[in-house]
Amino acid sequence: MKRYKTYIVLSLMMIPFFVKSQDQRESQKSNHNFALDLGYGYRLSSKPNELFTTQTTYPDYYSTLRSGIEIDFNYDYLFRENIGLGFKASAFNSSNTLAGQDTLGLKDDEYIFYFGPTIKYSINEVFKKASIYARATVGYMSFRNSSIIKGINTSNKVVGLNAIFRGQTIGLGLDLGLDYKINDYLSVGCNTGVLGGNLNKLKILDSEKRLEQSESLYRLNLTIGVRIKL
Repeated sequence: MKRYKTYIVLSLMMIPFFVKSQDQRESQKSNHNFALDLGYGYRLSSKPNELFTTQTTYPDYYSTLRSGIEIDFNYDYLFRENIGLGFKASAFNSSNTLAGQDTLGLKDDEYIFYFGPTIKYSINEVFKKASIYARATVGYMSFRNSSIIKGINTSNKVVGLNAIFRGQTIGLGLDLGLDYKINDYLSVGCNTGVLGGNLNKLKILDSEKRLEQSESLYRLNLTIGVRIKL
Protein backbone atom coordinates (compact mmCIF):
# COMPACT_ATOMS: atom_id res chain seq x y z
CA MET A 1 0.00 0.00 0.00
CA LYS A 2 2.83 2.33 0.86
CA ARG A 3 4.35 1.60 -2.58
CA TYR A 4 1.12 2.66 -4.35
CA LYS A 5 0.96 5.85 -2.29
CA THR A 6 4.50 6.64 -3.36
CA TYR A 7 3.58 6.14 -7.04
CA ILE A 8 0.54 8.39 -6.66
CA VAL A 9 2.57 11.15 -5.01
CA LEU A 10 5.28 10.95 -7.68
CA SER A 11 2.62 11.03 -10.41
CA LEU A 12 1.01 14.13 -8.95
CA MET A 13 4.41 15.79 -8.68
CA MET A 14 5.10 15.10 -12.37
CA ILE A 15 1.85 16.67 -13.63
CA PRO A 16 3.23 20.26 -13.70
CA PHE A 17 6.21 19.08 -15.73
CA PHE A 18 3.97 17.37 -18.31
CA VAL A 19 1.70 20.41 -18.47
CA LYS A 20 4.67 22.73 -18.91
CA SER A 21 6.14 20.51 -21.59
CA GLN A 22 2.83 20.45 -23.46
CA ASP A 23 2.50 24.24 -23.22
CA GLN A 24 6.01 24.65 -24.57
CA ARG A 25 5.20 22.40 -27.53
CA GLU A 26 2.05 24.33 -28.27
CA SER A 27 3.99 27.59 -28.08
CA GLN A 28 6.71 26.28 -30.37
CA LYS A 29 4.18 25.05 -32.93
CA SER A 30 2.64 28.47 -33.28
CA ASN A 31 5.71 30.69 -32.99
CA HIS A 32 7.95 29.72 -35.92
CA ASN A 33 6.71 29.69 -39.49
CA PHE A 34 8.89 28.78 -42.50
CA ALA A 35 7.55 29.25 -46.04
CA LEU A 36 9.04 28.31 -49.42
CA ASP A 37 7.29 29.47 -52.62
CA LEU A 38 7.96 28.99 -56.31
CA GLY A 39 6.18 30.56 -59.24
CA TYR A 40 5.95 33.28 -61.87
CA GLY A 41 7.23 36.84 -61.81
CA TYR A 42 6.41 39.66 -64.24
CA ARG A 43 8.35 42.93 -64.46
CA LEU A 44 5.92 45.87 -64.43
CA SER A 45 8.12 48.39 -66.24
CA SER A 46 7.21 48.99 -69.90
CA LYS A 47 10.52 50.66 -70.82
CA PRO A 48 14.17 49.68 -70.12
CA ASN A 49 17.00 52.08 -69.43
CA GLU A 50 19.02 53.52 -72.33
CA LEU A 51 22.11 51.34 -71.71
CA PHE A 52 20.24 48.15 -72.60
CA THR A 53 20.32 48.82 -76.33
CA THR A 54 19.04 45.41 -77.43
CA GLN A 55 15.98 45.78 -75.20
CA THR A 56 15.21 49.29 -76.43
CA THR A 57 15.65 48.33 -80.10
CA TYR A 58 13.48 45.20 -80.05
CA PRO A 59 10.21 45.68 -78.07
CA ASP A 60 9.08 42.05 -78.45
CA TYR A 61 12.44 40.86 -77.15
CA TYR A 62 12.06 43.10 -74.09
CA SER A 63 8.47 41.98 -73.55
CA THR A 64 9.61 38.34 -73.29
CA LEU A 65 12.40 39.31 -70.92
CA ARG A 66 9.90 40.80 -68.44
CA SER A 67 8.62 37.30 -67.50
CA GLY A 68 10.66 34.96 -65.34
CA ILE A 69 10.95 32.48 -62.47
CA GLU A 70 10.31 33.60 -58.89
CA ILE A 71 11.47 31.83 -55.72
CA ASP A 72 10.79 33.16 -52.21
CA PHE A 73 11.68 32.13 -48.68
CA ASN A 74 9.97 33.69 -45.66
CA TYR A 75 10.42 33.23 -41.93
CA ASP A 76 7.96 34.63 -39.39
CA TYR A 77 8.17 34.63 -35.60
CA LEU A 78 4.70 35.12 -34.15
CA PHE A 79 5.03 37.15 -30.97
CA ARG A 80 1.23 37.57 -30.96
CA GLU A 81 -1.47 35.30 -32.31
CA ASN A 82 -1.91 37.29 -35.52
CA ILE A 83 1.28 39.37 -35.79
CA GLY A 84 4.76 38.17 -36.68
CA LEU A 85 8.20 39.58 -37.42
CA GLY A 86 10.77 37.91 -39.64
CA PHE A 87 12.65 38.20 -42.91
CA LYS A 88 12.21 37.61 -46.62
CA ALA A 89 14.67 36.37 -49.25
CA SER A 90 13.54 36.51 -52.87
CA ALA A 91 15.14 35.80 -56.25
CA PHE A 92 13.93 36.47 -59.79
CA ASN A 93 15.57 35.37 -63.03
CA SER A 94 14.73 35.92 -66.69
CA SER A 95 16.76 35.60 -69.89
CA ASN A 96 16.36 36.00 -73.62
CA THR A 97 18.52 35.61 -76.72
CA LEU A 98 17.93 37.48 -79.96
CA ALA A 99 17.14 34.93 -82.68
CA GLY A 100 17.89 35.22 -86.37
CA GLN A 101 20.85 35.83 -88.64
CA ASP A 102 23.39 38.59 -88.03
CA THR A 103 22.19 39.08 -84.44
CA LEU A 104 25.72 38.54 -83.06
CA GLY A 105 24.31 36.30 -80.32
CA LEU A 106 22.91 39.29 -78.43
CA LYS A 107 21.31 38.27 -75.13
CA ASP A 108 20.32 39.38 -71.62
CA ASP A 109 20.36 37.26 -68.47
CA GLU A 110 18.85 39.26 -65.59
CA TYR A 111 18.92 38.35 -61.90
CA ILE A 112 17.25 40.29 -59.07
CA PHE A 113 17.84 39.42 -55.42
CA TYR A 114 16.09 40.83 -52.37
CA PHE A 115 16.60 40.45 -48.61
CA GLY A 116 14.88 42.36 -45.82
CA PRO A 117 12.89 42.29 -42.57
CA THR A 118 9.14 41.69 -42.65
CA ILE A 119 6.01 42.23 -40.61
CA LYS A 120 3.06 39.88 -41.10
CA TYR A 121 -0.59 40.13 -40.09
CA SER A 122 -2.78 37.05 -40.43
CA ILE A 123 -6.45 36.22 -39.92
CA ASN A 124 -6.76 32.57 -38.90
CA GLU A 125 -9.49 30.14 -39.94
CA VAL A 126 -11.38 32.55 -42.17
CA PHE A 127 -12.66 29.43 -43.90
CA LYS A 128 -12.43 25.84 -42.72
CA LYS A 129 -8.70 25.17 -42.15
CA ALA A 130 -7.80 28.27 -44.19
CA SER A 131 -6.21 31.56 -43.18
CA ILE A 132 -5.30 34.74 -45.03
CA TYR A 133 -2.39 37.11 -44.43
CA ALA A 134 -0.61 40.26 -45.52
CA ARG A 135 3.17 40.71 -45.29
CA ALA A 136 5.10 43.97 -45.80
CA THR A 137 8.85 44.41 -46.20
CA VAL A 138 11.57 47.02 -46.78
CA GLY A 139 15.16 45.98 -47.45
CA TYR A 140 18.11 45.54 -49.80
CA MET A 141 17.71 44.78 -53.52
CA SER A 142 20.45 43.99 -56.03
CA PHE A 143 20.35 43.67 -59.82
CA ARG A 144 22.69 42.01 -62.32
CA ASN A 145 22.43 41.68 -66.08
CA SER A 146 24.98 39.43 -67.81
CA SER A 147 24.52 40.41 -71.43
CA ILE A 148 26.04 40.37 -74.88
CA ILE A 149 25.64 43.78 -76.51
CA LYS A 150 26.54 45.17 -79.93
CA GLY A 151 29.95 46.82 -80.00
CA ILE A 152 33.00 47.55 -82.12
CA ASN A 153 36.29 45.71 -81.66
CA THR A 154 39.82 46.98 -82.23
CA SER A 155 39.50 46.19 -85.96
CA ASN A 156 36.43 48.48 -86.21
CA LYS A 157 34.21 45.45 -86.79
CA VAL A 158 30.73 45.18 -85.27
CA VAL A 159 30.73 42.26 -82.83
CA GLY A 160 28.93 41.00 -79.76
CA LEU A 161 30.64 42.09 -76.54
CA ASN A 162 30.21 40.62 -73.07
CA ALA A 163 29.01 43.16 -70.51
CA ILE A 164 27.88 42.81 -66.90
CA PHE A 165 25.68 45.54 -65.43
CA ARG A 166 25.20 45.76 -61.66
CA GLY A 167 23.12 47.94 -59.37
CA GLN A 168 21.60 48.07 -55.92
CA THR A 169 18.80 49.98 -54.26
CA ILE A 170 16.18 49.92 -51.49
CA GLY A 171 13.35 47.49 -52.16
CA LEU A 172 9.71 47.61 -51.05
CA GLY A 173 7.18 44.81 -51.08
CA LEU A 174 3.68 43.71 -50.09
CA ASP A 175 2.31 40.14 -50.20
CA LEU A 176 -1.22 38.80 -49.85
CA GLY A 177 -1.70 35.09 -49.34
CA LEU A 178 -3.96 32.18 -48.48
CA ASP A 179 -2.82 29.12 -46.51
CA TYR A 180 -4.64 25.79 -46.12
CA LYS A 181 -3.82 23.77 -43.02
CA ILE A 182 -3.03 20.07 -43.54
CA ASN A 183 -2.03 19.40 -39.92
CA ASP A 184 -0.53 21.29 -36.97
CA TYR A 185 2.87 21.45 -38.65
CA LEU A 186 2.25 21.54 -42.40
CA SER A 187 0.27 23.86 -44.68
CA VAL A 188 0.15 24.66 -48.39
CA GLY A 189 -0.61 28.06 -49.79
CA CYS A 190 -0.70 30.53 -52.65
CA ASN A 191 0.63 34.06 -52.69
CA THR A 192 0.51 37.18 -54.83
CA GLY A 193 2.45 40.38 -54.29
CA VAL A 194 4.49 43.26 -55.60
CA LEU A 195 8.20 43.68 -54.90
CA GLY A 196 10.72 46.11 -56.37
CA GLY A 197 12.68 49.33 -56.42
CA ASN A 198 14.24 51.83 -58.85
CA LEU A 199 17.83 52.00 -60.08
CA ASN A 200 19.18 55.43 -60.99
CA LYS A 201 22.70 54.24 -61.81
CA LEU A 202 24.46 51.09 -63.00
CA LYS A 203 28.02 49.87 -62.62
CA ILE A 204 29.84 48.49 -65.68
CA LEU A 205 33.27 47.02 -64.89
CA ASP A 206 34.91 49.73 -62.73
CA SER A 207 32.81 52.64 -64.00
CA GLU A 208 29.44 53.82 -62.79
CA LYS A 209 26.89 55.53 -65.06
CA ARG A 210 23.88 57.58 -64.02
CA LEU A 211 20.76 56.66 -65.97
CA GLU A 212 18.56 59.10 -67.86
CA GLN A 213 15.77 56.50 -67.83
CA SER A 214 15.73 54.72 -64.46
CA GLU A 215 15.54 50.94 -64.41
CA SER A 216 12.38 49.87 -62.59
CA LEU A 217 12.71 46.53 -60.79
CA TYR A 218 9.09 46.32 -59.64
CA ARG A 219 7.41 43.04 -60.46
CA LEU A 220 4.18 41.17 -59.80
CA ASN A 221 4.56 37.63 -58.51
CA LEU A 222 2.22 34.64 -58.33
CA THR A 223 3.51 31.69 -56.34
CA ILE A 224 2.51 28.49 -54.54
CA GLY A 225 4.39 26.69 -51.80
CA VAL A 226 4.59 24.90 -48.50
CA ARG A 227 4.68 26.20 -44.91
CA ILE A 228 6.17 24.44 -41.89
CA LYS A 229 5.33 25.45 -38.32
CA LEU A 230 7.58 24.46 -35.43
